[in-house]
Amino acid sequence: MLSKPLLPLVITTGLLDSFNPCAIAILLIFIGLLLTLRRNRKIVILMCLSYIASVYITYFLIGLGILRVMHIFSIPHIMIRIGAAIVIIVGLINLKDFFFPNLPISTRISVGSRQIISKYTFKATIPAAAFVGLLVGIFEFPCSGAIYLAVLGLISAKTTFLKGISYLLLYNLMFILPLIIIFLFATNRLVVEKMLNFEEGHQRLMRLIMAVIMLGLGFSMLIWFV
Repeated sequence: MLSKPLLPLVITTGLLDSFNPCAIAILLIFIGLLLTLRRNRKIVILMCLSYIASVYITYFLIGLGILRVMHIFSIPHIMIRIGAAIVIIVGLINLKDFFFPNLPISTRISVGSRQIISKYTFKATIPAAAFVGLLVGIFEFPCSGAIYLAVLGLISAKTTFLKGISYLLLYNLMFILPLIIIFLFATNRLVVEKMLNFEEGHQRLMRLIMAVIMLGLGFSMLIWFV
């Protein structure tokens, strides 16, 4: 059985972590590119599913490794504190990105990492889609993994390792849920273009919303869960 107090927190934080501009933008670019190239529907579906599955598996395996280390060394409460502190710091950086977007410190993926991702995105093959999902999962973790780290600390503190895997599977399902929803609705080029324009036009607002939520989450964890 999953713990009732922990369950809503895992679902909520997984969804919060899922509003990941890079992962969403790459999926939209994939779909738009494939529609432009007039690839058949089966190829589009397989590439998108390959990408989403790869993001899921990569993020899950990263979390599984961290969770195992926490249980081996019995350091969940330390990791909750560290994770909460990182969530607060990332929240402040997102706040900076809203008010002072040109200052150097940012939670965005580095230019070099984006270039590597773009290189494989435009290959437009199923193995390339899976590899891009792997890269997005790895490159996004340093930027968006603060919430993940704090939640892993909570899971480690409140459950056994085996039960923690159930929470981890659920968290990562929430993490890819927006990708699945976008994939289901983005069936034509016009819809994809509108989604891309919306994502590009509201990046600063999304960072402000993320900043407020992350600051609230970080301080809540320090007050109620440590």
